[in-house]
Amino acid sequence: MPKSSHIHGLILAGGRGTRFWPRSRQKRAKQVLKFFGERSLIQQTVDRLKTLIPGERIWIITNDHLRPEILSQLPEVPPAQVLAEPVGRNTAPAIGLAARILEEVDPGSLMGVFPADHLVARPARYVRLLRPAFRAAAQGNIAVLGMQPLWPETGFGYIEFPSRVKPGLLEALPVKSFREKPDLKTAKKFVSSGRFCWNAGMFFFRNSVYLHALREYLPHTATLLASLPPFRSPEFFARLKETFPLCENISVDYAVMEKVKNVVGVAADDVGWSDVGT
Repeated sequence: MPKSSHIHGLILAGGRGTRFWPRSRQKRAKQVLKFFGERSLIQQTVDRLKTLIPGERIWIITNDHLRPEILSQLPEVPPAQVLAEPVGRNTAPAIGLAARILEEVDPGSLMGVFPADHLVARPARYVRLLRPAFRAAAQGNIAVLGMQPLWPETGFGYIEFPSRVKPGLLEALPVKSFREKPDLKTAKKFVSSGRFCWNAGMFFFRNSVYLHALREYLPHTATLLASLPPFRSPEFFARLKETFPLCENISVDYAVMEKVKNVVGVAADDVGWSDVGT
């Protein structure tokens, strides 16, 4: 396990509040709502990471509508680390922005990427799976956490391993491919083979490794992010407002994960995971 002081967590908390309308709105999207207990989904996300990543090393990318509510709900996260995108550009540029900042403020550091709006009913079991993912990232790989498929779901993408995997094995294994959302017949084959996990959108890497992948596979966006002034400079956010809308609008799966060669995966067992919506 790498030094914990150089491990950071990025929580992706965009969203327009449409999925659970009318309960969720632009300023009250599902990640800031309380569906299970007294803590919102984003508060629960931070809570379960605390044993590995304290609040001062949590970074959040959100939007102008949600930022005030997130700041109110998460006083343990430094306000400067709750960043509002000028415009949504999907996950690849958002993660690139965070990697660009972190490589500046903590060179050589690692990042774990986590959705803000998922439920994990067994957090202790979940956190132990993050450790081998970060170990693999420290070795220069890009790691992904795959969730045990409990039924043939057609609403998720899948991670394919070369052979059957034992869910809950605390070891990062090579990933053969990423598969898009399948039809029901294909999903049944995936689940019965024992070689597939659900792709839950959780990734782990050295920030320098991700930035290198962006330069190779998304050079226009990489160049734009590299052109930003230092994060602490007074000009940073004004330049970000001009520059970020010019980035490609593309997910990290399409832009990076389906192309890089050094991808490994940790296959989770049943940690009580749900994306709260399907």
